[in-house]
Amino acid sequence: MRAATSSMPLISGPFRSGCNGFVEAVKKIAIRPGSANLGRLMMPATRLLRRLLLCCLFLSSTVARAQNQEVLGEYRIGIIGRDGSDAVYHAFHKGASDAARDLAVNDSIDIELFDRTPQSPDPEAQIEAVSQLFVEEADGIVISPVDPAALQPVLTFVSGQGVEVVLFEATVEDFNPLASFPADETEAGRLAGLAALKEMPRSGRAAILIDRNADANMRARLDGIRSSLGYRRIYGIVECEPDYNSAIEAIQQATEADVNDLIGGWIFLDDWPLLGLPALPWKPGKGDCVAIQSSPSTLMYLEREYIDALIVHPYYEWGYESVKTLIDKLHKGTDPEEAVILLPPQTIDWRNIDTYRANWTAWMKED
Repeated sequence: MRAATSSMPLISGPFRSGCNGFVEAVKKIAIRPGSANLGRLMMPATRLLRRLLLCCLFLSSTVARAQNQEVLGEYRIGIIGRDGSDAVYHAFHKGASDAARDLAVNDSIDIELFDRTPQSPDPEAQIEAVSQLFVEEADGIVISPVDPAALQPVLTFVSGQGVEVVLFEATVEDFNPLASFPADETEAGRLAGLAALKEMPRSGRAAILIDRNADANMRARLDGIRSSLGYRRIYGIVECEPDYNSAIEAIQQATEADVNDLIGGWIFLDDWPLLGLPALPWKPGKGDCVAIQSSPSTLMYLEREYIDALIVHPYYEWGYESVKTLIDKLHKGTDPEEAVILLPPQTIDWRNIDTYRANWTAWMKED
């Protein structure tokens, strides 16, 4: 029994050897020295080579997967986050690794994880990762698509060839994965509004910091805030570019313009103002503020009481449940009860920050 993480190629055995033999034979035909028909032979040989490669890869993938699943109890899972430099995907990877370890022990099977998260948000890199995992005989893939429309064709193809796909953080139109674990952005906004209500004065109104070019996720967060705060408790919308400097500037300008002190608190729809040294226009413990978090580095602001609460998405739980869902299908033939599974975000404040910090310490450790 084992649950391992690896980045080594998976194609091996007689099928790979056979493919290599075909390739070498076609190369000899195509480039035979002194052949008068070299130019004429090159084109058919190239086409033949491509077809033989595709056939060999397909046969190798199909047979090996069947052997792994039905005889050996071995499963190979590829995981693809959006940005390998972003700590939240370390939390996701830790959840996936813990699930693989637990399931390997409980079900007496072997599970190997292959982390192919690119080092920056790049849909082309994700497409290449999906294709490579297919060639390497992965039984399942878990992915957070950077550009869902761009990923749709390749995900549809590998799914059609028997690779089970689970999505997290986002969904893909016109594609039916085994399961999706999308971010519940509306609930994140609702929790942010509720946390702000607890901290603001009874008649206080919240200013809401939002991306100037808000996407559907950002608008869903805003809808959630409106559902819990109500329009009367909202001072206004403050727009900025999604970066630290622009966010701080927008907050300072809005504060200076509020000559009648109508702003009773702030809600940040992302944590851009918290991604640098403290530059908020209030002292620790003197401002009512809630932020939806994307980086663990922002915990400092909560510990020093610049903000009152963080709303966080369940990256660790997404990793754990995604792998569990895949293994339930691959090993037990069990489909998830629901195709779309919403794991709720969490409110972090002074009552549970120590536990949350300890979790991050564990998530960031190497397996």
